Amino acid sequence: MDQIAEVCEITKPLISYYFKSKSSLARAVSDAFLFELKNKIALKLYTEYFKGQRADLQVSTAVEIRLYHLLFLSDPKAMQFIRELADDKYEDLFSTDGDLLYKMHDRQYHLAINKEADELAMIANAARASSFSLMWAYDRGEFNCTRDDCLDYIIRLNFMLMHIDQKRIDAIIAESKKVLETVPFTFKPYFQID
Repeated sequence: MDQIAEVCEITKPLISYYFKSKSSLARAVSDAFLFELKNKIALKLYTEYFKGQRADLQVSTAVEIRLYHLLFLSDPKAMQFIRELADDKYEDLFSTDGDLLYKMHDRQYHLAINKEADELAMIANAARASSFSLMWAYDRGEFNCTRDDCLDYIIRLNFMLMHIDQKRIDAIIAESKKVLETVPFTFKPYFQID
C-alpha cells in the first residue's frame, strides 16, 4: 500500500476509501493486467504470426491461456499474489468481464450452447474456476505430469466447455505451441509479458 500511495502521489487512506478492501484493489490490478496482457498478445500475434491475415480467435485464446497460466506457474510471487487474493475474498478473484471472451467465441463460431439457460455465463465461470484449481493443484505438486501437460489440459478444458470437437482442440493446442515457437514472449517482474 505504501508503494502504491507513493507512486500515485496519494495517501494510503484514499486508496482504502476508494477500493474498500485489499482484495478489491488486487482485483482492479489484476483486471488491468489481464486487459493489457490480452492486448499485448493479440497485437504481437497479429503483427508477428498472422502478419495481417485474419487471426484465428481459438488459437489466439489458447496462446493467451497458456501464457497467462505459465506466468503464474513460473513466478512464485505471481502465484502468491493469486493465492492471497483467493484466500482473502474468492469472489474478487475473477474479472466481471470474463464472459466477454466466451461471447466473442460464440459470435464467431456459433457455439452449440443453451442461451435460455445462460450456459455461456456458466461456461465462463466453470472455465475460470477449473483453470485456477488445476493451476494451484499443479503448483502444490498434486499431479504427476509436466507443466506443459497441465497447461495443455487447462486449454483443452476451456474448449471442451465450449463444446468444441476433440480433433479441433488438438489442432488448436498444436498450433498454439507452434505460435509460441515462432513468436517469442518473455516474462518480466511484476506480471509483465513482452
